[in-house]
Amino acid sequence: MMRKGTRDIFILAALVVLALPGCYGKRIYDIETGMERQRRRVVSLEDSLAYLQAEMAYLDTTFGSKSAPVRTSRAVTESRMDELQTRLEILESQVDENRYKISQMDMRRTPMTQAADTSAVPADTSMARASVATHLYETAYIDFTKGDFQSAVAGFRDFVARFPMTDFSDDAQFMIAQSYYIMEDYPRAIVEFRKVLNSYPSGDKVPEAMHKLGHSYLKIDDIETARQYFKILVNRYPGTVEAARAREMLEALPPEGN
Repeated sequence: MMRKGTRDIFILAALVVLALPGCYGKRIYDIETGMERQRRRVVSLEDSLAYLQAEMAYLDTTFGSKSAPVRTSRAVTESRMDELQTRLEILESQVDENRYKISQMDMRRTPMTQAADTSAVPADTSMARASVATHLYETAYIDFTKGDFQSAVAGFRDFVARFPMTDFSDDAQFMIAQSYYIMEDYPRAIVEFRKVLNSYPSGDKVPEAMHKLGHSYLKIDDIETARQYFKILVNRYPGTVEAARAREMLEALPPEGN
């Protein structure tokens, strides 16, 4: 799902608490509060990454990138950046997961009320189907947060196969690609990120998938293909956070043809 501002989070939390009865409202408010804490950690990690990027640029400009001390310092800094980037990706995925939980709770509220009124609901209903979908997604996500990325991939694949056109199918496909990216299987990550673009071209995961495709190609030293994805991202989605990051990457890349 798309990331929103801090103010929007608390507005949403207040509206949901007022709209939902009893434990539903309180549970959603608790989730939203947790999301705000996660967002502050995201901002902190992004600041740390920006500092490390500036440090690398300073070393290159001041001392040149070919000297032995600078190469060593760059290697240490790049390792630290990779670590922070992985933590950031997992944390952002956790924020997305909390939004998913809130939407599922909201979806369940209506069927549960109808069941209480009618006193007889067939087992094979939309509520039962939603419950299966929720279980599949949440199980896969738990595996992801535990670092069991192979199991996460299997779970998200099962979700996409059984529920290919839900609001969260593109999220599940993105998580498959993200798992491969974190496992440093970049060729496979590229294949899976492309599926986000091809299978869900109007989904809100497209800008993020394009951004990650650019980074995946950089990881396999295909600078020109990475550059093209960053350019497409900037041109098609100019107002997104991912486009802003893509602009920064384009400025940092060596000139075309070099």
